[in-house]
Amino acid sequence: MQRPMPTYNKSTYCKLLLIALFLLAPLYFQPNLGGTGLDLTYNIPVWAIASFLIGGGLYLIAATQRFIRPMHAWAFLAFPVVILLSGIITGSSQPIPWLFRQIYVVGGILFLLTLFQFNIKQNQAERLLYVIAVSALVSALIAITQIHSPELIQGWLVTVGNIPIGLFQQVNVLSSYLATGIIISFYLISRPSITSASLAAKASLIACIGSSAFIITYIGSRVGILSAAIGLIIILISRQQQLKKRSALALIAFLSLAGGAIPGGTTKEGFKNLSQKTTEVAKGVNSSYRVNMYAVALELIAQKPVFGHGIGNFQRVWGLQNGDYYQRNPSAKLPPYVTHPHNELVYWLIEGGIVSFAGIIIALGAIVLALIRCGPQRGGGYVALLTPITLHAQVELPFYISSLHWFLWLFLVFLILRHRITISTLSLSLSATRLIKVTAILSCIGSSYFLIHSARAQSDIYAYLTKKESSTPYLQVALNNLYFKSYAEQLAMRNLLHSSIQNKKPDKVHYFAQWAEQQISINPELKLFEDLINAYTFLELEKERCKTINTGTMMYPMNQPLKKIALTCKESS
Repeated sequence: MQRPMPTYNKSTYCKLLLIALFLLAPLYFQPNLGGTGLDLTYNIPVWAIASFLIGGGLYLIAATQRFIRPMHAWAFLAFPVVILLSGIITGSSQPIPWLFRQIYVVGGILFLLTLFQFNIKQNQAERLLYVIAVSALVSALIAITQIHSPELIQGWLVTVGNIPIGLFQQVNVLSSYLATGIIISFYLISRPSITSASLAAKASLIACIGSSAFIITYIGSRVGILSAAIGLIIILISRQQQLKKRSALALIAFLSLAGGAIPGGTTKEGFKNLSQKTTEVAKGVNSSYRVNMYAVALELIAQKPVFGHGIGNFQRVWGLQNGDYYQRNPSAKLPPYVTHPHNELVYWLIEGGIVSFAGIIIALGAIVLALIRCGPQRGGGYVALLTPITLHAQVELPFYISSLHWFLWLFLVFLILRHRITISTLSLSLSATRLIKVTAILSCIGSSYFLIHSARAQSDIYAYLTKKESSTPYLQVALNNLYFKSYAEQLAMRNLLHSSIQNKKPDKVHYFAQWAEQQISINPELKLFEDLINAYTFLELEKERCKTINTGTMMYPMNQPLKKIALTCKESS
């Protein structure tokens, strides 16, 4: 018979890891080139902490011989199952991106289910919400520092003039995080526990609201302002009775909101950014981009509606369909470069088809059902908490830029689901118990090694590109890293191309051209077209050069450099 693990120990383990996840992990920074995923270095400790939490939950299941799950837990397992099924049927020309997309989804579902194993109580959950509010406050203060005194943090964080890019290195990702912090703060003010909260805790909530409102309006982030406004309206409607009971503190909170939002919005930068974006919408510039992007997306969905085009194949199929759409609609406004349709649901419809989309809808249906069961007051509060990140995912790609947003969203979902749980008693043999425990420990060690290795690989790539270390062995770590291998290979091959052209070695340039042709057929990145054109120019293969230019122009019709050199092919033909 296995002894239950002491409640204090398991809850402390979970709380400490969640505090580290939301408060400490975002502070980790090493120089990087930006982008998504592990290219942004704060995502590395975020995943490391999440893996320890998942490993701890798995160990706990074996130690206590019980599994705690929310009602309709199968609905959340359906999504990874259907995308795996879709991937097997459609295949993928890029197995590594496919693998990491699977890990992203499965890791998130395991994180969500793991939280139930630690039996987090209501007061503990609310304390963790205070931690998230403080995390938003820290992000806002750092962004304010980037505006007024960026030199104070230049040795630690990347700065871009006086632009408040925050810890996330992207303004809209910062805005949705801060908007969530504002909604969490108002939600906590409406909770009975606020009466016994310390003065420091109350002051942190007020400071979070004011500083976050200042940054969101200073940036002029429409998604931040809109999501914060919608979330506040929902809070006011659903929790008005609770806010009335704490009217003095609620009034101070609204004064802090106005005290931050008005100065931020009326600054030269805030007014300029917001008015410029509003003018663009009025003129139809941004809306035209969206309309045409969704038109291309619908055509792609119609081509393979059931299982989609395959996980990781988006850029290839988008480029082909984008070019075809532009030829049929030459006056259409399209963005010059697209790696994501800026809508999470559309993204999955294109790559995973209706099957993957159904998996998402089933999971969302379980969340909606749980919200209804929570009642209008509590359920309305939870809807408000989810609003900023959920809305952001429908217009951009916050989950791929920031893994912290992914785990924060899942933690908020956990708060909704934890009110109705089922506890199953397990009867595991001694061998099975030991195997699970060893697997849990080894998974933590293995993920930690991989993430440390990835941090080194990312650091080497940054040094290679910024310090002009031309030696390819300098990329050796990255070439042996599963996540960065593809990018490191591109850099090494690009180095081979340039050195071969410089040293006049046509055989090696031919070798590069063959490699680049294959890569373009799999993942037609814009930079690869540039490199291949340079290779064919050196080799004086005009037919192949023009074919590459025409293909690139077709896939990227709004790219001006490609359009310009395409004229040389027309003149020579």
